[in-house]
Amino acid sequence: MSASAEARDGGESRPEFTEEEIRLVRLCSLSDASVSRQLSAQVAYFATPAVFGIYGLAIGSLVIVGVAFVCTLLLLAWGFFSAWRDQRNLILMQSTCTKMLATLPPGERDKQLRG
Repeated sequence: MSASAEARDGGESRPEFTEEEIRLVRLCSLSDASVSRQLSAQVAYFATPAVFGIYGLAIGSLVIVGVAFVCTLLLLAWGFFSAWRDQRNLILMQSTCTKMLATLPPGERDKQLRG
């Protein structure tokens, strides 16, 4: 499968990517998005306040439990903010993929969308 299509004059036609799109493609190709990496990052973030909260329950300190709860809420808020911030990259990646898909011949394009 080729990411370029034959132009009407017989030459290859390639999409024109912006510098920002090229940068995003390079970043995505270099990132480690494995499940184990993502899971270990999430565990690392939430384990500390969880252990702190369990410690607070064990010694009966509502202050420590409260601090752990507030830390957990702050981590959740940070996660929502990060997802909102990453929405821009998602839109940019959709634009890039649309350009790449447009270079495929119509029959190949439909085959790729179905499966």
